[in-house]
Amino acid sequence: MGTQRAVMYDRTGDPGELHISMAPAPSPAEERALLEVHAVGINPYDVKVLTGAAPRDTAFPRGIGSDVAGVILALGDDASGFRVGDAVMGWGLNTLREQLVVRTSSVALVPPGLSLDTAAALVTPSIAATACLRAVPVSAADVVLVPGASGSVGWIIAQLALRAGARVIGTTGSGSHDRLAAAGITPIPYGDELASALTASLDGATLTAVLGAATGDVIHTALEAGTDPRRIVTLAGDETASEFGVVSADTGQRTIDQVSLVAELVATGAIEFEVAATYALAESPVAFEAVASGHSGKIVINPQR
Repeated sequence: MGTQRAVMYDRTGDPGELHISMAPAPSPAEERALLEVHAVGINPYDVKVLTGAAPRDTAFPRGIGSDVAGVILALGDDASGFRVGDAVMGWGLNTLREQLVVRTSSVALVPPGLSLDTAAALVTPSIAATACLRAVPVSAADVVLVPGASGSVGWIIAQLALRAGARVIGTTGSGSHDRLAAAGITPIPYGDELASALTASLDGATLTAVLGAATGDVIHTALEAGTDPRRIVTLAGDETASEFGVVSADTGQRTIDQVSLVAELVATGAIEFEVAATYALAESPVAFEAVASGHSGKIVINPQR
């Protein structure tokens, strides 16, 4: 049996705990595919897993990563719908390695014209964004507030809401105002100016929905503006949702169709999505540091480098 490089960690902590180890090269079982991993999207949740803020009960040493894009090297029995050589995107367990076995139900073909880096970067943001819009669909009758509209998830939510015909207002830092405005999103600031900026941007209209990573200040402001709490969807978790009586986005009931939907829109240019930086496998600690900073944009690691 051959070996492969895999990123592991021996205890929870900061990104410096990540290191490369040699692991057995796997083979696919029934309804599974063996991938040559070309890209792994790194999410804030991955940082929480590493630090222990999102506890896991698996023994050390542990692997890490969930989003993935790669090329199929082999297929197990009953792995229908795919061929060796297909480029696929989706999710798996401990994806930050050179080769990976995934369930075929957890991956989809990468649309023509979409890079593997972008494909891997889209997986979790697509699931989170579509979960929000599944909980509260919007239309041309809506005025929608998207917290963190310049972030990976918020950017997709805002563009999907625009495609549905809604008027979209997005909170963002000053450096992203022009980007949002160019896309047709009304940018407003975070923080102390949020309430007054929202009122000014509404200009007498009613805020009918909030979709995204809404925390206490945004939810409170939206409720004060008269938004129905049943149309405020937060990705901040069940505890936040319960505290304010709003809706918690259900990202646990994910399907690969959610990923395919957004991937197709990006591939055809119907919506935009960018990867900020791609790192080699040995640079995983640096990549995780960038994600932990919260201001890096979407980060991808290429295990073949």
